[in-house]
Amino acid sequence: MKSKINKIITAVLIAVFSVVCISCGKSGNEGKEKLKIVTTLFPQYDFAKQIAGDNAEITLLLTPGSESHTYEPTPKDVSKIQQADIFLYIGGESEVWADDVLRSVKNEKIKAVRLMDYITPVEEIHDTSEGEEHGHDETEFDEHIFTSLKNAEILLDEISSVICEADKANSEIYKKNASEYMIKIKELDEQFTELINNAERKTVVFGDRFPFRYFAEDYGLEFHAAFSGCSSETEASSATMSYLIDIVKKENIPVVFYIEFSAKTIADKIADATGTKTSLLHSCHNISKEDLQNNVTYVDLMTNNYKNLSEAIN
Repeated sequence: MKSKINKIITAVLIAVFSVVCISCGKSGNEGKEKLKIVTTLFPQYDFAKQIAGDNAEITLLLTPGSESHTYEPTPKDVSKIQQADIFLYIGGESEVWADDVLRSVKNEKIKAVRLMDYITPVEEIHDTSEGEEHGHDETEFDEHIFTSLKNAEILLDEISSVICEADKANSEIYKKNASEYMIKIKELDEQFTELINNAERKTVVFGDRFPFRYFAEDYGLEFHAAFSGCSSETEASSATMSYLIDIVKKENIPVVFYIEFSAKTIADKIADATGTKTSLLHSCHNISKEDLQNNVTYVDLMTNNYKNLSEAIN
């Protein structure tokens, strides 16, 4: 199982890091410098950046453009967590390594925030298409909590509180920045609500993984997809393809979605078979190097999702 493999790899990394740091003494956090904030995924990286700005040194562990579900921390990553003032992670199945790293950390000052603790998680759906059955011994919760704008509001508020507590001298600045970003997220939530409430259809089809369970439940969207949100599969069965093609034809759906960094193979095949188009719905897990350099934000990505979803349901 992936989590067991993660634990073994992480244990080795922790052991290596401990040997390397044995002569390091305490981390260089003695003097009052910028806050050191380390994040695993893009959403919390963006939230911390919007709140703290230049007052913090914010690190995104996930390399731009890489796949979040297969990420493993390097000794350098473990070192960054060791020296952080704040560590922000989701805490789902893909991040079981984080708890192991935190148990090894000798920095008592670090504030680790497991963001799944602040929302009500829903169970991961392992079968989003008809006729496919997969056995699972354990209940796994969907870790894509940030696809919900309502959850994003909760996460932003919690991250703001943690940053304000860590740097009280600048707390008013942080509160103001968080409030301004919160307004943008709330406005987007209202726009999505209005869009979907007045839509011609409330069904979406993904020729890809489906990491939008929280988003769909927020607005009452029905969804059909080739794979679950954390699936490692890349090829859909003939039964799944037939089912998705039938749904598109039967419900006259004009757009088949794919997610960021996807090869688009399945979405393209469905679109070719049904005469429809394909479009991106970004899960915000991670962004490209270009987007990072251009300061693309979570709100920017969700705004573009609004535009693409508009075409699909109207």
